[in-house]
Amino acid sequence: MKGFVKIAYWDTGNNEPVPQILGQIKGTPTIKLVKPKRKGKNNKQKQVIDYNLARTADELSTFAFNSMPSFVERVNSPEDYEKIQNKANKFGLPLFIAFSGRNLNEFKYLSTEFRRRVLITQIGTKKELKELYFKFGVMINGKALLVVPPSEDEDVADSSQRAISFAYDKKWTLNSLQTFFDEHALSTEVKPKPKEETKKEDPPGSEEKKQEVKTEKVKTEKVKTEL
Repeated sequence: MKGFVKIAYWDTGNNEPVPQILGQIKGTPTIKLVKPKRKGKNNKQKQVIDYNLARTADELSTFAFNSMPSFVERVNSPEDYEKIQNKANKFGLPLFIAFSGRNLNEFKYLSTEFRRRVLITQIGTKKELKELYFKFGVMINGKALLVVPPSEDEDVADSSQRAISFAYDKKWTLNSLQTFFDEHALSTEVKPKPKEETKKEDPPGSEEKKQEVKTEKVKTEKVKTEL
C-alpha cells in the first residue's frame, strides 16, 4: 500500500487526549480508516470508518484499497463521455482520458490528490465504447492515457476536434504518473462559482397592500399624538 495509503498510529499510553476525529477508543488495538468525504467541498472534510474485519495483512490491504476515495468519472456509453467532456469545458479543467479495462488504484489516488485541478475519466473495453477508441486512435486491447488541455476556443467543444497535446508513454507506476499529472494539471483548484441569490418578485397587489399598511400606520401614530 506504500504511496497509496498513509498508515499512522496513536499511542494510547502517552496519556494525551485522543484526537477528536478518531472518536471514542474502547479498546486496543483499534483500527480506523480516515478518508475524504465523497461529496465534501474539499479533501479536508473526512469520513471515519471503523475496521471490523479479520486482522490479517490481506484483509487489511483489501479493505484499504477498496475504501480509497475515487473521483474518477466512469464512462459507460458515448453519451456519458459527452457529459464529462462538457463538464471539463465548463470548469476549464484539463481532461485526462484513461483507456483501461480494469479499475486502477493509481487513478483513484491521483483523482483525490489532484481534485479540482484535473478531471479524470476512465473508458473501459465495452463494445459500445469502441467508437471512442477509434476517435482517439487508441488500440482496443491496450491501455493509454491522453490529456486534452482546456479549450481556449469556446466554439470548439468536442475534445476530439482539439489537439491531444500530451500522451503518457512511460511505465504505469504511481511516481511516474504523478509526475505526469504535476506537469499538466492546473496549478490551483477550480472553485465552484457561488450561487447568485435571485430576488423574489412581489406578488400582484403587494404594493397596494404595503401602501395601505403605511397609511394605517400614519393614522395610528396621529391618534396617539392627539391623545
